[in-house]
Amino acid sequence: MKQQARRQQISERIWVEKPNASEVHIEIDQKIPRWQESLLLAWLIAWAFCGGVFVYYALQPVPWSDRIFFIISSSLWLYFFVRITKVFLWRRMGKEKIHIKTGEMTIQNAIGRWGRVEQFKLSTVQKLGIIKQDPGNFFVFLDNSFWIIGGEKVGFLKGSTPHRVGKQLSVREAETLLRIMDSAIKAFSK
Repeated sequence: MKQQARRQQISERIWVEKPNASEVHIEIDQKIPRWQESLLLAWLIAWAFCGGVFVYYALQPVPWSDRIFFIISSSLWLYFFVRITKVFLWRRMGKEKIHIKTGEMTIQNAIGRWGRVEQFKLSTVQKLGIIKQDPGNFFVFLDNSFWIIGGEKVGFLKGSTPHRVGKQLSVREAETLLRIMDSAIKAFSK
């Protein structure tokens, strides 16, 4: 008889599923309140309009020095347009997926089905813990803002390389995620 997978909501954003006795799947939803999503969309639309102006003037018959300015401005605009679009998509349909099974862990920052998967042998995962942050630090504040992809709260080392998960979780959610990951890694290590 096949065991039914149990999907359990641990917090508002964290879901845990145990499809069998040797696997744990953790999903961290990245959705934000509707008003914040609306602000991101307004920013994206305004930025697209600005880019349209830059591209329009870059294609006009103007002096070469003016055209160079608009071409460079258009390039910078495109870089930030891609970043803003990625943040908007991340907040709309992004998830952090952590799969832990016997001897192996995978982490994926997925937008829909897309996203690079990182694989780790459980035997190489060291120093799993909460990332200490200074709440008075401006960069910590910025990293935890809704218009940025970042603000990871749980980290570990693979060799000497740090890896982080749990984007913009509360302290309580980060502690819960840490407990789940720690117990799964201990249970499924060979």
